[in-house]
Amino acid sequence: MCATPDTGGRECDGCSWRMWDDPVLGALTDEDTETARTALHTAQHAWDLRAATLSQGDAEGVRRLAPLLRAGPEDAGEEPAPPSLPRGSLPPHDSARWQQILTDLVAGRIPDVVFAEFTPDGLHVIRAAADRSGIPRQTDAGSTDWAALLPLLDGDAAPRRFRLAGGIGTQEPLDRAEFDTAVTQWLRTHPALTRARTLVILGRRSGWVLLDRAAGLLRSVHRASAELGPGPGEAASGNDGNDGNDGNDGTDTADAVRAALRTAPLAVDHSLLLARVDRRTGEVHAHTQVLFPAGSRLRRGETATAEITVYGGLAARAPVLLPVLAGTPGADGSGAVTLSARRTDLAAFAPQRLAFVLHGPGEVTPHEGAHAEGRGELPDIPALVGSLPRRVIHPPALDVFLTVDMSGADADETGERLGFARDVIATLARRHGPGLRVGVVGHYDHAVHENRYGPRPVLLLRVPAGPARAALAALTGWQPARREQDTASSLEDALKEVGRLVRARPRTARAPDTQRVLLVVGRRPPGLPEQHEVVPACPLGADWRAELDALRARDVRVLARADPDTGPKGPVHHYTASAWDALGAGGSFRPGSDTADDVADTLAPPWRWDGLPCPLALATPLL
Repeated sequence: MCATPDTGGRECDGCSWRMWDDPVLGALTDEDTETARTALHTAQHAWDLRAATLSQGDAEGVRRLAPLLRAGPEDAGEEPAPPSLPRGSLPPHDSARWQQILTDLVAGRIPDVVFAEFTPDGLHVIRAAADRSGIPRQTDAGSTDWAALLPLLDGDAAPRRFRLAGGIGTQEPLDRAEFDTAVTQWLRTHPALTRARTLVILGRRSGWVLLDRAAGLLRSVHRASAELGPGPGEAASGNDGNDGNDGNDGTDTADAVRAALRTAPLAVDHSLLLARVDRRTGEVHAHTQVLFPAGSRLRRGETATAEITVYGGLAARAPVLLPVLAGTPGADGSGAVTLSARRTDLAAFAPQRLAFVLHGPGEVTPHEGAHAEGRGELPDIPALVGSLPRRVIHPPALDVFLTVDMSGADADETGERLGFARDVIATLARRHGPGLRVGVVGHYDHAVHENRYGPRPVLLLRVPAGPARAALAALTGWQPARREQDTASSLEDALKEVGRLVRARPRTARAPDTQRVLLVVGRRPPGLPEQHEVVPACPLGADWRAELDALRARDVRVLARADPDTGPKGPVHHYTASAWDALGAGGSFRPGSDTADDVADTLAPPWRWDGLPCPLALATPLL
């Protein structure tokens, strides 16, 4: 022993003895040896248990790896608590340097970005470059699996993950020098990595010993421009209890790169292609409505939603195409990139609110609530623009008259007829616009209103031809009455009143090509001028056949919507059938089978396209 030991643990002058710990006299005892052996076994087992817990993520996975783990001391007693996993320092997921790289990429100042990541299943290299619209597109640039570099890592995924997390276990140990040599050789000869001007390292895991070692080798061989850690909500250490496919957040490297690229700014506007109709000339032109302007940018994991109102064309329920473009197309439709093209059904002339979701540059989808079909094949935009109709041809002006039987078996019967009349008028107003004028005549039974209702009998309710909104407002105040007989109504007097309303609107007060139509809404046929068997006579002596002829002589097209005749067969039935046949010669409809939309389509003269039907939604309403 040195005569003058250095109690600070430093070498003494003239000798090389050290004093590091408590002084020990003599050789190790059996107790000392056993204590050291127990400590070593405990440390080995804890190290393997840490690697198993890190790589498998749950207790069940660790139990499956139990045969691979080095055993702890035999008298350890109860199973030790799971070791605490490392929480190493990971780079930020959204640094200012990374955002600048993205900005330079979409602006064309750098040709591409190469991403590299070491994962439990392999070594991944992905290249991303921006297309002519500044949208980053990624491709695999030469990834490989661990077995290709180190045959010892071939086989089942669980043992491989265990070793990459640092586990030693009972199998043949992985030589660290051999590992370093294989990885370094791969890094130095990889074509994409050696040529990369902008290299980004993905580091989404902490504590995986060999993965961290490989990342360190990458930093020593190639200079990285930025490093990206896990994004919001992503596990940093791989022990999040997932299914174990990648040891981290359930996403592979391609998904992680895609999520990172989604935070790039939009280089060009992302727009919806529509058609616009000039209300003055009817000409049809292509129109782009910006959904997300250039410069828009999302944060990691964020989306943005844009809402837009579009309008249906001429068909009752026509499918239209909704192409989303990056960039503004020229007059011939060229010069923009088509991102998606969904189809949806739009009601004729009606507005519909649509929502589109931005997930990142080049990724725009309809909102989940939008009734749109799958993406399908992307259309040829120049051909689509070239197929647009030249113009829309407006229909002539329209005068619509309705008669409504206001007497029924109960209020529900009459209410159904009034509701149907209102629906027809409202539908016509939506589809025809300012060229529509509506007149309505409601009629009650003679017996009821001449004998029981007040000092001044009310037989007819009148709304002269005028704006549709005036007719709709008037109908809301009309009250039903109960009928006393089911043979005939006062329809003949209503027809006579319609003749007066038609004559009250002279030709000079309307467009020369105005079309006129009458819709009769009722259940019972009109009465005759004189009693005919059991069909009562009209007290006012009106002859519905003469009035019908007079209307048709004035170019009024007459149609009927009549309840089915459910009475007994006989003279009345034959008269009812023949009367409704005459009244419905221009068109006949039945409740329950013909809707208000169906009837409105028949009453109104059609709009027409000059050319093929428009395949796009309209940016502005036709009316």
